Amino acid sequence: MKIDTLIKFGSLAFNVAQDEKFRELLKIAHNGAKRRGFYDRPIVPQYDPRLQTGNPYWPRRHS
Repeated sequence: MKIDTLIKFGSLAFNVAQDEKFRELLKIAHNGAKRRGFYDRPIVPQYDPRLQTGNPYWPRRHS
C-alpha cells in the first residue's frame, strides 16, 4: 500500500469521525446497546456471612 493512499484513508477516517451525523448515529447505537444490556457490568458474587456454615476457626464435632 502506498503511503499517500494510507494518508488519504486516515484523513477520510478522521473526517468521518468528526461528522456530526456519524457521531449522532454512534450515540444512538450506544444508547440502544446499553438499554438492551450489552454493556451491563458482570455479576460478581458477593460474600454473604449467612451462607457460611460453621466457624472456620474451630473444627466441627462429629458425633
